[in-house]
Amino acid sequence: MQTVLAAIDGGATKTIVRLALPDGTVLGEGRSGSANIASDIHLACQSVRTGVDEALRKAGLSPADFTSGALRIFAGAGLAGAEVADSAQRFSHLCTDFAGLEIRTDAFTSCLGAHGGADGAVVAAGTGSVAYAIRGAEIRRAGGWGFPQSDEGSGAWIGLEAVRHMLNVQDRRTPKSRLSSRLWAHLVETGHDPLCWSIGASAARFASLVPVVVEEARDGEPVAGSILNRAGAELGRLAVALLSEEGFSLLSFCLLGGLAPVIAPHLPEIVRHRLTPSQGNAVDGAMRLAVRAYESTI
Repeated sequence: MQTVLAAIDGGATKTIVRLALPDGTVLGEGRSGSANIASDIHLACQSVRTGVDEALRKAGLSPADFTSGALRIFAGAGLAGAEVADSAQRFSHLCTDFAGLEIRTDAFTSCLGAHGGADGAVVAAGTGSVAYAIRGAEIRRAGGWGFPQSDEGSGAWIGLEAVRHMLNVQDRRTPKSRLSSRLWAHLVETGHDPLCWSIGASAARFASLVPVVVEEARDGEPVAGSILNRAGAELGRLAVALLSEEGFSLLSFCLLGGLAPVIAPHLPEIVRHRLTPSQGNAVDGAMRLAVRAYESTI
């Protein structure tokens, strides 16, 4: 019977699954959709299974062997929504094929991977945002409570701010700008009514507008630049709140996520000067959990 480790990084937008042997040899990776176990646990299970099956095929292994038990997979999973009461337990009951499964939040695995398994702190900025720190057995977080009530400075937040500006221009509550014109044209070109596009829109949909804002900001458009500056300020507030607690202020600190290269120059200087390079990512952190799940059975 073959034993394989699976690192699962399940976020609000996508899922990445990496398979490896216990000696660390990487076998293959698979990708799929959203894996937020708080908002849609059944979709999360489907996304994880799709990612595992794709990774197995790329590794030259059979998904049928996993289902039958001929292949034992010990998994570590960092999943969005895992902090919600009993969501991790419910996910474990739905995904029963794993020989072992350790579940934490995707923020935990991001922080674990960023600092190579050592204590540290991160602010992650992608579709959503969160500040997270690990200090021994202590965990501290700030933000990341979901969009639109939280996730300030994130891709979704940036997209929402851009749409608000466009609608304010339409109402003549604020002067017309190049950003408002560009965003209006972008939505029309993609087949949407700009006035109705945002009704019921998801966080991922708002975040899809970030490239428009970033491109305009790089060309010197002042409203777009202001939105990115405010995003940096919001993420800076998260970092300050996270690191202000006694015992956490001296932790190594990283900025993570797809927005990190864009937002880093817009962070307050007091935060920016604390930044250290990340040693790894959420998949690396999830693999550390998979190793734990495997070693607990030896």
